[in-house]
Amino acid sequence: MVNALSYITQHVRKYDYDRFLCSIFVPEEERKGLLAILAFNVEISKIREIVREGLIGEIRLQWWRDTIEFIYNNSKYIYTDRIIAYELSLAIRKFKLSRNLFDQLIDARSRDFLDLPFADEAELYRYLYGTSSTICMLFLEVMCPKNCPLSHDKMRAAQSIGVAWALTGIMRSSNVLAEQRRIYIPKSVMKKYCFDEEDFFAQRATSEIKCLTEHIVSIARDEIRKSRNLLETKWDYQYLALSLQARLSEMYLNKVESLSFDPFSKKIETGQFWRQLKVAVMAARAWF
Repeated sequence: MVNALSYITQHVRKYDYDRFLCSIFVPEEERKGLLAILAFNVEISKIREIVREGLIGEIRLQWWRDTIEFIYNNSKYIYTDRIIAYELSLAIRKFKLSRNLFDQLIDARSRDFLDLPFADEAELYRYLYGTSSTICMLFLEVMCPKNCPLSHDKMRAAQSIGVAWALTGIMRSSNVLAEQRRIYIPKSVMKKYCFDEEDFFAQRATSEIKCLTEHIVSIARDEIRKSRNLLETKWDYQYLALSLQARLSEMYLNKVESLSFDPFSKKIETGQFWRQLKVAVMAARAWF
């Protein structure tokens, strides 16, 4: 497929711009693998937005389950029916990506069709691990040098970065979630902070909502700190795409804090040019 790579590059740039930025500073072959993973993730994560019924969403997820199974059971066959599946099959073969990570990612996305808050923090964390942390683990497998086994600490650090990234994303999407009347805050946490769902849906930054947002910021910072403690030193330049995610998360967390933890503020999102510039500077410094 001549234009396959160009297609998925534009696809990821449109729907997952920040992680697109984090991926463009890695070597070309690894970048292709990261973009294929991100394009696949875009496809399964946006299903909730384009279907009206959960059953239809499950059918779409099942198509991807079947496609992943086909790719792994036919290692000598290049999947060519769909562009994203084609590029993903190339990445799976080249980087020997773990089948269980794709299964976990698809299974976790089934939760998107339940328009109910998580029962508790444990359920939320299972979702964050199954979605965002799984992507970071796949990133790690792509960027790991050949014949160099991944250390347990690197895997745990990648998981923590995934959690921080997802929590940051939940805060950044507060306006959209409120408009859709969807809440990703566990019931146990809402009760603890006297969180009023109608205030959230009306996008009122009450003191309770601000306190809860501060709590989420604190957890996300702890996850980034945990990843640094696990590694003790800077990430190797080889894993730049992951370290950039951590730094970009921190940039957004700092912004939310500077806005007095108002999750509905339009100022949280910076312009694309400034994000490009900041990520480029961070990549040039290559520090974690």
